[in-house]
Amino acid sequence: MRLVRVGVAATSMTVGDFKGNSRILGEVIAAAREQGVHLLVTPELSLSGYSLEDKVFWPDLSRKSWEVLNELAPECKGIDVFIGLPIRLRSMMYNAMALVHDGRVAGLILKMYLPTYSIFYEGRNWAAWDHGVTEYHGVPVGDLVFELPYGVVSGEICEDMWSRQSPAHARVQAGAEIICNASASPFVPLKNAARRRMIQNAAANLVCVYAYSNMLGCDNSRLIFDGGGFISTPEGIAAEGPALAKAPWTLASAVVDLDDVARMRSENSTWRQDAADPGFGWDAERIALSNGAFSPAPIADFAAQMPDSFFMGEPTPARDDASAYLDELFDALVLGLRDYYEKVGVFKRFLVALSGGRDSALCLLIAVHAAKALNGGKEAARYAERIRTVYLAHDVYSSSATSEAARRLAEALGVPFRVVSISEEAEVAEDKAAEMLGGEAEVSPIARQNLQARIRGNMVLNWANSMEGLVLVTSNLSEAAVGYTTTGGDNQGGYCPIANVPKTVVTQLLEHLAKREGLHVLEEILAIPPSAELANDQSDEEDLMPYVVLDDLLYLYGRRRMALADCWRVLCHRRPSHDPEQLRVWTATFARLFAQNQWKREQLPVAMKVMELDLDPKTGFRFPVTQRIDHELEALNEAEL
Repeated sequence: MRLVRVGVAATSMTVGDFKGNSRILGEVIAAAREQGVHLLVTPELSLSGYSLEDKVFWPDLSRKSWEVLNELAPECKGIDVFIGLPIRLRSMMYNAMALVHDGRVAGLILKMYLPTYSIFYEGRNWAAWDHGVTEYHGVPVGDLVFELPYGVVSGEICEDMWSRQSPAHARVQAGAEIICNASASPFVPLKNAARRRMIQNAAANLVCVYAYSNMLGCDNSRLIFDGGGFISTPEGIAAEGPALAKAPWTLASAVVDLDDVARMRSENSTWRQDAADPGFGWDAERIALSNGAFSPAPIADFAAQMPDSFFMGEPTPARDDASAYLDELFDALVLGLRDYYEKVGVFKRFLVALSGGRDSALCLLIAVHAAKALNGGKEAARYAERIRTVYLAHDVYSSSATSEAARRLAEALGVPFRVVSISEEAEVAEDKAAEMLGGEAEVSPIARQNLQARIRGNMVLNWANSMEGLVLVTSNLSEAAVGYTTTGGDNQGGYCPIANVPKTVVTQLLEHLAKREGLHVLEEILAIPPSAELANDQSDEEDLMPYVVLDDLLYLYGRRRMALADCWRVLCHRRPSHDPEQLRVWTATFARLFAQNQWKREQLPVAMKVMELDLDPKTGFRFPVTQRIDHELEALNEAEL
């Protein structure tokens, strides 16, 4: 048996932090060597960070990456390691994975398929590798397969796996027994399960060992990477790394038998037929790397991975997908906020202006868990020192229910809380507005509401200056969709943890956390109808529409790109308790607000992406600021069921 221990690392990197990134890679390489790993895979662009954006165009980036790679290479003595980095080749920028063997860079494989959809804009920054082999600083680059002492190894980078013409096919034809995929694949709830199936299928179809490594945490500001990682043989997953880990790196490894891969290939007539077909793929160059003796992994470790019964499937615990979805989503929000706070490196506290409502409650819960996870969780007991909360009350419009809910939540979570009135400031602002307009009657109702939000926004920014704190903006995705925010008011702050979470999901998260965390005060908050409390007896859903309808429209129109008439027809079947004509009115209202408020979305603070649907123009949603939708509204008005 050729027993080879393969490892996959998930690493939390920071864009441009070569010293920090190299240190983390050094730690995981040392840990892998200690475990007896022969071949280690690290994530895509693990040296430089993935979310480089236009920083790619600075020539020093590739120069520094190459310099640091060669400084790190001697630490790879006794272990083969794939490390991701950017390179500049003939004035083109390429996304590369370098194989370090025997303490030196042996060759580089380049990314072929560049996603330029959803949140990805790789086609703007990177060149796609075509085919062939060339050199970079005297090292072979391109379609490479490496003959290592224990077997034949090659790789591909992230999106390459998702293509129908994955380069792994050709590299397997050229003899590769292990395909290593270096990825930076952003989080979406339950996406890791889809990756798992895909990787297992790739290993089975190619009759190879497939090792997949994914980035971890927030490397820039907006994208959250869930880490994990998989090692699969043709027969199934051999090892899986933890997802959404709070540590700066994780390592998973498994012992695989490459002789068994060779046996399966020889027995599989379909594989033999594909491999013999000249049209199966393009040629890959084989690089012989025989330095170093191969000491097989212990057979005891290999045997320990085997199931109790070779004939009965492994027992699978019953899983509540809804709970798993919400747990993953919350953990990702915590990880993203924790990483942003730590990697920016200038904040001393999380600041939350509590309203007694759902959005600010969820933001505080995320902040508490993020504070407990700082510094790897080593100072979790001191989390309350990192958090401050305030309730900015208006004597006329703020209710006792929300002020009491805010106080009780802060007490339940053990964090400081105080109440500060904005009544005097609001009175002065109203007087000045009347003076500017020539009379109190000229001040519109919406202006009277918004000036309160702007006073609060101004106060929390001043609060942040003195506290050296990160102000959490508490707006959600549903509000962003229809512009139910105040520019210069409740959209003011440093980071918006829930900007990509719809209101209905905010509610579900709080319901779930109330049970999971035993926080009964959340039930009190959920019992209060959502309200901005900027006017007497104000109700969000009366101002807009029921949130279940709004979020349905947000998905159907914003994510599925359905025509408004079709959105309405679907709504009529999904929400039969509402009159079809009322649903038609709400659909038209949503569409107008959605189209009219892109200018507001352009001004939202930094936020993390956790959903497939993303309205942030800086990541996944390029929407016209000025446009007309008259023809869509006319079609909606004329539509019949």
